[in-house]
Amino acid sequence: MARCGLRRMGDAAMIRGMAETIGKGGRRRTIVRAAVRVLVCAAAVACALRVAGPPAWLAAVLPSLSPFTALLAVAAGAGGVFLLGAAAVGAACIFFPRFFCRWVCPAGTCQDAVAGWVPRRVWVGRVPQIGVWLVFVGAGAALAGYPLFGWLDPLVIFHAAFGLVGTRPGSLDWLAAAGLPLLLLAALAAPGLWCGKLCPLGATQDLLRRLARQKARAEAGGGAGTGLSSRRVFLGLGLGAGYRLALPPGREARAGVIRPPASGHPARFTRLCVRCGNCARACPNGIIRFGGAGAGWAGVLAPEVSFEGDYCPASCTVCGQVCPTGAIPRFTRESKSRTPMGCAKVDPQTCLLGEGRECGSCVGACPHGALDLKWDPVELASSVVVNVKACTGCGYCEYVCPCVPKAIRVRAV
Repeated sequence: MARCGLRRMGDAAMIRGMAETIGKGGRRRTIVRAAVRVLVCAAAVACALRVAGPPAWLAAVLPSLSPFTALLAVAAGAGGVFLLGAAAVGAACIFFPRFFCRWVCPAGTCQDAVAGWVPRRVWVGRVPQIGVWLVFVGAGAALAGYPLFGWLDPLVIFHAAFGLVGTRPGSLDWLAAAGLPLLLLAALAAPGLWCGKLCPLGATQDLLRRLARQKARAEAGGGAGTGLSSRRVFLGLGLGAGYRLALPPGREARAGVIRPPASGHPARFTRLCVRCGNCARACPNGIIRFGGAGAGWAGVLAPEVSFEGDYCPASCTVCGQVCPTGAIPRFTRESKSRTPMGCAKVDPQTCLLGEGRECGSCVGACPHGALDLKWDPVELASSVVVNVKACTGCGYCEYVCPCVPKAIRVRAV
């Protein structure tokens, strides 16, 4: 009896020791994870502000890590080296559930810091997985030529907010940066709702892991298991494609909006752009800004180019380096001139030459030799003519024009 008692006491002591060891290990892991999240968040802020160094591509690092953004870009027909980071994150999430959310996501770190002392709402667990629907509907719209919900990616939201620091924001800049404060307010009102039920990036990680496990079961001969619902996939993709067909963005081509250099067709740009604002904040001449509804609802917050305050130098390639989705592909000085943003158009009624006064500022300023003066022997006056093949739409002529309103403007081609 005494031996049995001693043995039980020893077993109890051993169990207590194991529990203490596990508890210490759990606390140690929690501390390590918190430290990693803080360091990653600080690095993300540094990249958004580009205080870590002068390379422009630092601004594209954070948004390009999102598998959700990469999925929309691929579905919309884009591809490139920028997808490698998102592919690595997606692969890690297959083996470690929500690895990115738990260890990396800076938007989640900010939400946890704000709502750490707020009790979780019981009803949050009963909310359906809306994030999965956002992924399917967004992918379906991207396959049909116009993605949705790219601006809901938490990395884009985080980057747009901190990228506003150190700039002179306008009203549309504040609108683009309002996402992170709204996420923090949502974390206070309903902790866990965004990350667990709404976030499309988190849902993309869950889908990748579920697909991998479903494939593993099928290869092991266990059947498809309880994988993705084919009905949900079909409905989501169908809703995305249906939205595109019901509300076509037809005003884009007619609005005459100038998009950033080398971005190609306006519809391609707006379907790949996630409105992160990288190009607008990185532009050294400040000619790129968030757009309004002038090109239709589909172009809201899609960057536009304005030559009121400056022009686009032929040697500048910064916007292509900071774009995380390929909406503005990487380009060189040579390839930039082969894809003009627009073409200069002259209004003879406004031009000083039409009034018999001397000018020619635009002709002397054009760095591409696309402008010339033509003498009219009948009217005994000169006029500016544009060589359409040589014009790149850089906007230098519009910038130096002394007329008010401008007598020469760059128009979309």
